[in-house]
Amino acid sequence: MILVRVLVMIMILGMAVTAAGCGPSSSASGHTSPRNPFDTRAWQEGSSHGPWHLVFDGYGAVTGNDREVRMVPRSADSLDSTHACLVLTNDEYPGDIDFSITVRTEEQVRADAPNPWEVGWVLWNYRDNDHFYALALKPNGWELSKQDTDYPGNQRFLASGRLPRFPLNEDHRARVVQEGNTITVYAEDTLLGTYTDTETPYSGGRIGLYTEDAMVRFSDLEIHATEKLE
Repeated sequence: MILVRVLVMIMILGMAVTAAGCGPSSSASGHTSPRNPFDTRAWQEGSSHGPWHLVFDGYGAVTGNDREVRMVPRSADSLDSTHACLVLTNDEYPGDIDFSITVRTEEQVRADAPNPWEVGWVLWNYRDNDHFYALALKPNGWELSKQDTDYPGNQRFLASGRLPRFPLNEDHRARVVQEGNTITVYAEDTLLGTYTDTETPYSGGRIGLYTEDAMVRFSDLEIHATEKLE
């Protein structure tokens, strides 16, 4: 994924799609069918639902419950357009954190040929649109990156690999461990890589769920942190 593309769209869509709500907001106590774990009413941008806060919906729909979040942005119909969804945890967590989450990119929804980075992304130590770390499990490998205003395009690619690969429409369990300024990432309990950030490392923030031009389901977030930040 070209991370500058993500940042631009986060900043643009965060402002532009505010008026593009897709339906009535569901409340944390709203009815959910036992046969379907999702509240099928689309969340409204700026609303909170249990542990989650919807920032923007990519002109599509975001639904879910405490355990799962499903994102369906509108299909991009030209090469120069893109639609993204972003959900954050309501809680903030310390910089030293160990968490895991299941990511399932069900379908890439771009009308033209999709890009490999158009999958579900896991963010952490998210402070704002210009400061966070990100992990993407892609059909052609994986990528660890940092949103950093000290670099051109506000992007830094920290580590990546062509193997293992992560096919679409399959569950992939991602795990992130950050101790001080050292980040270690796993998938399916397999070590992907370790990176020590010696340039203004981030410590503390929210966990984020992000998709760009892909239908994605995130589930079973498990956090091992000593305490939440006030």
